[in-house]
Amino acid sequence: MIIVSILYEKPDRFDQDYYLTQHMPMVRDRWSQELTGTRVLKGVPGPDGGAPAFAIIAELSFASMAAVQQAMSGPHAQEIFADVANFTDVSPRQLISEVLG
Repeated sequence: MIIVSILYEKPDRFDQDYYLTQHMPMVRDRWSQELTGTRVLKGVPGPDGGAPAFAIIAELSFASMAAVQQAMSGPHAQEIFADVANFTDVSPRQLISEVLG
């Protein structure tokens, strides 16, 4: 299994309502053939009260790297990537990982 993590560092603008009610449902719908699951995480202060490194993290699960490549180069990728401007002013970082256990 491959996890694509989309990481949003402390943005000046992040419309969480739009993200949860518009953007993520669009991602799930457009990539329904490739995705095996999604999860959205909100960063919280650590035990020492320090600020979280990331405000929001989306985890997108795919069965294989081929499925990731199909989604990222498919007909809906540009629409999904362009929608980011509707909820934040920062460019998200991306981390691709393979689940080992």
